[in-house]
Amino acid sequence: MNYDYYRTFYYVGKHKNITKAAQEMFTSQPAVTRALQNLENELGCLLFIRNKKGVEFTQEGRKLYEYVAIAYSQLIRGEDEVRHAVNVETGTIYIGASVTSLHEFLFRLLNEFRQKHPGVKMKITTGSNNGTIENLKSGLVDLAFVSTPCNTSKALNTVVVKSFKDVLIAGNAFSAIKNRTLNLKDIADYPYICLRHGMQLRQFLDDVFSKNDIVITPDVEADGANLLVPMISHNFGIGFVPQAMADEAINRNEVFKVPLDYVMPKRYICMITDPHHPQTNASKELQSFVIERLSSVK
Repeated sequence: MNYDYYRTFYYVGKHKNITKAAQEMFTSQPAVTRALQNLENELGCLLFIRNKKGVEFTQEGRKLYEYVAIAYSQLIRGEDEVRHAVNVETGTIYIGASVTSLHEFLFRLLNEFRQKHPGVKMKITTGSNNGTIENLKSGLVDLAFVSTPCNTSKALNTVVVKSFKDVLIAGNAFSAIKNRTLNLKDIADYPYICLRHGMQLRQFLDDVFSKNDIVITPDVEADGANLLVPMISHNFGIGFVPQAMADEAINRNEVFKVPLDYVMPKRYICMITDPHHPQTNASKELQSFVIERLSSVK
């Protein structure tokens, strides 16, 4: 089946005139005539009869047009909906994000972006760094935002968008250390909360302790970073969390920041894209928006 033949048939049937069909299709009359003849040869019947005003359907042509008109209108509607979907102002952006990247960077940035592009829809999937990157590579999300340490490949485009630090916090049951400066070894004297093995924050903190010849075994292990602050605020123990994740609980006096005589290394939020998957105009606009924010900060 040749799509161009049926497209030509549709416009000739719409106008009942070869000249008008050629004008709307931005082609020549001979080209339209040839397409119709080829279609008639394929089907083995006449579709139009010429008259003084233009053309008229044969019985077979009229029956075919009933189907072609429905199909073509659906195609046009589909094209319109796709254009609507990829439009900068009305498209949908699929975002993969770690919980840390949401609190440290994305919530504020996406709020600003939405004010500028209120018609854009967003679908946000949260998960681990590794899971988020896999979703990107599979084409399930357009953009991925993760925190270091993370395992990326050279095939992906990675841009560092923000630095941040983790802070040690405790619940009010540990008020005795509120104004006491601890060193890393002192943490072993208190119930310690951390993420389970295999998660990036756990890996990062284990590396920090290892470099300082310290071994600390967690008393409580959480399965997600979003569980750390609630557990600490309920006095399960003390633990490290990204600064932005602790801020609201600190302001509500549910937890407090424990002074340390050790300067925690910086971590980073990264925006990752996969050049092997096409980007919608809306997702490209968000990428540009992120890069503009980086330029304005420098």
